[in-house]
Amino acid sequence: MKTYLLLLFLLGSVGMVSGQKNIVKTDLEKLSERLDELIRIDKEYTKERLNDANNDRGPLVSSYTFTQLVKKDFSMLITGSSENAQVGNYAALSVDKEEQSFSFSPINYIINGNDGTKKFKHMLGINTSGKLNNDGFFDFSNRKKLQVGGSWTALWFSKYYHTFPRKQEKYSKIYDLAKANVMKKVNNINGLKIESSTIDIKSYEELYHQEVEKYELEAYKNVWSAKLLAWTKLDIGYAEDKLKIIDSINIQNSVIDPINKNIRGGYFSLSGSIFYGLRNGWGFYLNAQLSYSRKTSLSEIFSTVDWNKIQYGSGTNNTVYYDMGEQSVYIADLSKFEKRYKKDVSIQMLCFVPIGQRNLVGLDLAYQNKEFITPGTKTFTSNKNIYSVGIMFPLRDKEGKTTINIEPFWRSTSFDNYDIGIDESFWGVKFGVPLNQLF
Repeated sequence: MKTYLLLLFLLGSVGMVSGQKNIVKTDLEKLSERLDELIRIDKEYTKERLNDANNDRGPLVSSYTFTQLVKKDFSMLITGSSENAQVGNYAALSVDKEEQSFSFSPINYIINGNDGTKKFKHMLGINTSGKLNNDGFFDFSNRKKLQVGGSWTALWFSKYYHTFPRKQEKYSKIYDLAKANVMKKVNNINGLKIESSTIDIKSYEELYHQEVEKYELEAYKNVWSAKLLAWTKLDIGYAEDKLKIIDSINIQNSVIDPINKNIRGGYFSLSGSIFYGLRNGWGFYLNAQLSYSRKTSLSEIFSTVDWNKIQYGSGTNNTVYYDMGEQSVYIADLSKFEKRYKKDVSIQMLCFVPIGQRNLVGLDLAYQNKEFITPGTKTFTSNKNIYSVGIMFPLRDKEGKTTINIEPFWRSTSFDNYDIGIDESFWGVKFGVPLNQLF
């Protein structure tokens, strides 16, 4: 009886091993068939397509490779928004004689970002920006303005031009080579006799695409001649403006303890951008932006003063000194303090110029028109015009990699419909993400 049971056990074990081998063989066949299907799709996608209208040759690389290429290039572009300066994760700081402004974008989510076969088009993000006082470098203790919100970036157009010879055949063997590499890795894993009866076909599909991308980028890296991208960005969120004010009508009561005013409300911003760059480094970028936010009678006009030295009293020359901690405050007539939603319009143009080997210098031209409530009125609107010119230089580390971008700039301000506005100009400096060539 024991001998009979032992024979049954041995026969069952042999059957199980044989069954596992059949399953593995079936999975290998399924994987091979799936890779053949991907090869057919890629070859069909990249084959020459003649069009009587423009004689278009069709895509140079596979859909997956092109999507990854656009995604990488797009992450290095600047949007032009003064608050949210790039679509990827970044941080930036601007310092001038009036204020310090910062921007930070810690979270971004690409729709279909994990599926490289689908076109890269939409990105969602969380953005933070603000303006600080000048009591100390990057001092948060008396922050003046803060914005927190979400953004939607949509890439509507991406066109890459190339100089691949029309008479030359495209490298179709790339796809067969990618499959061979994938199957080789699968066989090597099976040779380790891993206790598994199935193959994760999806993971090997991704591996195939990555192999194709590697070979295509190497084969065509020197034939891309120009890149054109166009996109929009929508920002919506919450804004808070923290002010300390001394009432000019009741100075004696408010000077010792300035009145806190916290202006809260939503904000909206819509921008459109276009970028065109050449292989030799020359590039052009244009951005236009429209935004709405809640402003006050102090917006865009007044600067803070040191409240421990205040002159007050009608018709007198009295100057009162208070031995207290220095704080940045405004002096205003609170009986005429108004709050309204006003719009801003801005245009920015960047021109990239190659200088020397792997160096890129940028010319930054910008114009802003900011609306504000005319002081002493409730509904009348005035405008502040801001013109700026800057030169952007990349700073490199010991290995030659660009680490940060520095931009000395000159800014000029003037006013419309506001007779007592003082025109002025000054120099400042910005620090931000480095300039990157897309080739």
